[in-house]
Amino acid sequence: MNGKVLTAVALAGAFGFTTAAQAVPIVAGSTLSLNGNDTYTATNTPTPSFTITFTGAANVGSASGSFTNLTPLPATGAATMIASLSNTTPAGFTLYSATVGGVTTNLVAGAISSFSFVPNVNPALDNLDVKGTGTLNLTNFDPTPGAFDITTQGPPGTITVTFSSTSVANAVVPEPASLTLLGSALVGLGWLARRRRKSA
Repeated sequence: MNGKVLTAVALAGAFGFTTAAQAVPIVAGSTLSLNGNDTYTATNTPTPSFTITFTGAANVGSASGSFTNLTPLPATGAATMIASLSNTTPAGFTLYSATVGGVTTNLVAGAISSFSFVPNVNPALDNLDVKGTGTLNLTNFDPTPGAFDITTQGPPGTITVTFSSTSVANAVVPEPASLTLLGSALVGLGWLARRRRKSA
């Protein structure tokens, strides 16, 4: 009787771990690309100020890892992006959200780490590069920490230029509670096996 009870407890612990882990982190290194059109401004007086205004996303393309099976989105209605992004944008904004075949992915930015402005990369073309960290979300996956990098190039002002964005998922350390639950289940199963060997 005690053996049956212990078996049930051990299996319940193991089942509890697998149930909690059905939603898994996005695979580390998974990349998701996004490109489209924008306008941007860059001023250096009285203090440096940069703003990107997104006029439309052209497509969202999957590159690797957990995003491999996502079909690239068409240009119309492909994705929604924050209206504008500047070096004063507070943390916690959703950079973009997109849905493909019932699978929704979005990136909630935690913080912008840098606005890098390089004038005259090519004659009359400036380069603006925005890097930051955030959380990648994908249907049936755990929210996963990641980083984003947006690059846009062209003359600043009202002229529409193109941008490209890449989001990369970081490695995730398993939660201590999940590890403890798994460990308890394994210890219980090991103890049960040892007891059975002794009684045999």
